[in-house]
Amino acid sequence: MADTRSSQTRSTGSELTDRLLHAAAEVFAEKGYEKAGVAEIARRAGVTTGAIYNRFGGKAELLLEAVDHHVPDSLDAVLNSGRSGSATDVLSSLGDHLLDDLDGGHGLFLEAVVAARRDPELAARLRSRVADEDRRLGKIINEGTSDGLLDSDLDEQAVVRLAHAIGFGMLLTRSMGLDLPDPDHWHAVIDRILAGLALPTDDSPPGDET
Repeated sequence: MADTRSSQTRSTGSELTDRLLHAAAEVFAEKGYEKAGVAEIARRAGVTTGAIYNRFGGKAELLLEAVDHHVPDSLDAVLNSGRSGSATDVLSSLGDHLLDDLDGGHGLFLEAVVAARRDPELAARLRSRVADEDRRLGKIINEGTSDGLLDSDLDEQAVVRLAHAIGFGMLLTRSMGLDLPDPDHWHAVIDRILAGLALPTDDSPPGDET
């Protein structure tokens, strides 16, 4: 009986958190970070502000949790999918995931980026999130280099920043309502980029610099 009550409590708590994050996403999207009020978020979720502060450290954490809730962690999805493959296979899959439906999360993320320029706490939290992904991407790239799949002359941080530039660029593309590429065509471009990061081959005839 105790186990059943505990399970029900966890389920109710999870459902409430989902409701809070959904309400937060709506208010942040409508009003922007600075004008969004915790009281309004609580009202839309049908709870008191105390329920929010019991779960989140403040508005900055609430925004970033709403971003996480609406933008799937593609890196976790690929690494936990059970599919085996090389580092370049993982990076290729991550590229494919950039076309996934984000349920409006791209707008929330961009709101967080803009608001972070004026909110030191939000900026620090956002940098911490990105730094964590830096480390995970860096580990994959390092494995690819160790396995001889990526050119060891390439700087790891530079490759990580390239990956982020592509990912952030796709978020901006979505927020502007631009057409997304065909998945097969996008996959071909991502694989061509990865091929360019591989160890150079010496297949050209002597004296041929083309």
